Amino acid sequence: MLFQLIKKQLLLLWRNPVQIFLLLGLPIILILILSIALAGFMESGSPKLELKVAWLEHEDESEQIERFINEMNALGVPAETFGDSEDMQIITMLREDIFQGEDLQEMIELNVIHEDEKADVLADDSYSGLIEVPENFTYDMLQIISEQGGERPEITLHVNQEDGIYSSVLSQILEQFDENLTTQTFLQQNGLAVDMKEMQAAASAGEQTQINQMEPISSRDYYTVAMAVFTGLYVASTIGFFATRERQDQVFDRIIVGDMSRWLYFLSILISGTIIAFIQLLFLFCFSYFVFQVSFNDILTFLITTISYAIAVGGITVLLTAISYRFKSDAIIGFFSGVVTSILAFIGGSFFPIGELSETIAHLGNLTPNGSGLSAYIQILRGSGLEDVANYLIYMISFGVVMIIVAAMSFPKRGSTR
Repeated sequence: MLFQLIKKQLLLLWRNPVQIFLLLGLPIILILILSIALAGFMESGSPKLELKVAWLEHEDESEQIERFINEMNALGVPAETFGDSEDMQIITMLREDIFQGEDLQEMIELNVIHEDEKADVLADDSYSGLIEVPENFTYDMLQIISEQGGERPEITLHVNQEDGIYSSVLSQILEQFDENLTTQTFLQQNGLAVDMKEMQAAASAGEQTQINQMEPISSRDYYTVAMAVFTGLYVASTIGFFATRERQDQVFDRIIVGDMSRWLYFLSILISGTIIAFIQLLFLFCFSYFVFQVSFNDILTFLITTISYAIAVGGITVLLTAISYRFKSDAIIGFFSGVVTSILAFIGGSFFPIGELSETIAHLGNLTPNGSGLSAYIQILRGSGLEDVANYLIYMISFGVVMIIVAAMSFPKRGSTR
């Protein structure tokens, strides 16, 4: 007999094309509209830095190094004291190992220019900055390192004031290099061996650790899930309206008169709501798979999540039915369908990812069944497994159980529905 009651509820829905459209057609239309309209908002991501930088040297570095070595030899200081000539190429190291190194070569386009091009580059807004190396820079730095005296030279950075963030990046790179150069000078002056290239590598590399990054999701991924869990709430009001109509038509009374337990009818409403919600979710996700290429890699976790959310919807369904029977009115179902579902959808993030505004709002959204379901599905889309979404599943099932218990306490006894 329970099977017949469930079949009756399913047939009522099957014979109502308007309700079928609201449960299956409307979500697809909403997915299309929202995923296209809010694609820029969802997929903006982090901006990629691309800097165009000009490089101007006023004197060849190799000539400065040769001049320094000749002077040291004249003073009786062997050139080997300061390493080979490559170790003295301070500017070459800055240009080739840092600005054109592996870490920055994809971010920085470095163009070496001549002095007669300087004015044109400064007037060109496409350049984020101009690095200008003065005459005798390397020679003067080697003089300071060898304690021969002299003033410390400075590299000049001309920045495009309109590119604030790019200017900041260039300034930080040069400041880091200057700090390493100062450290090298101090160590050299105190008789400590130092390799500038090794120092720079140690400062920039550090320990690299691979982390498990979550897969990004598109706006269609997000709104497929968001609209699926949102419209899933309408299953509860749809079945609730059918049950209320049966009360008004005295179908429930005839069931009671036929000496059938009211709990069979109670279970039929619960199971019908759960089954229809499950079928609706599968239909929407299958449609999105073929049309929008929205796919879940972990099918088992996906099915368990879908069942968990369907149980939560089934609990809401039977609770709405019990309350409407208790108060002999379908006003509560209309209020849920017109007001409560919209509030739950807003808090749960079905309209846009409101949880990104703050952790408090995100936690509040996860306390709604649709918000918890949305979070679970999004985690699965990003590559998480069953253990990562277990807390959402437990909450949805627990929510459904609580709704069922409250509904059982509210469900009227024999003859109290007249």
